Amino acid sequence: MELSLEEKILEIVKEKTKTEGGVIQSLLWGMLGVDNREGTKAVLSLVRKGLIKREPIIYKGRRTYKLIYSPTIIGKVSVKVSLNPVMNIPCFTCKELYRCGVGSYFNPQKCVLLSNFVRSLSLKERAS
Repeated sequence: MELSLEEKILEIVKEKTKTEGGVIQSLLWGMLGVDNREGTKAVLSLVRKGLIKREPIIYKGRRTYKLIYSPTIIGKVSVKVSLNPVMNIPCFTCKELYRCGVGSYFNPQKCVLLSNFVRSLSLKERAS
């Protein structure tokens, strides 16, 4: 089974980090036989995933990066969103929702249900 470019890069960076403390990014392209643009995209993806770090260095008078394996994986973030307040808006239960629009017969600017809902929110806000 053929490894993806990201997997190949990760394996080389892991190996070189153990033996040499990392690998020079510009040398990595020669090892893999890929161009700078394609390789950089894959490296940046690995950096975003938290699998490798890029440290800026000067190599043979040119700016490049040293790639270092960092086994810390960034944890996933879970966000809980409650739609309960949104579900109270009368538009979601209206049978004319898909025909409603500014300038049409069913118009949110003239809707009695929507106006009453906004008015009730305003009254609740004043009471608080």
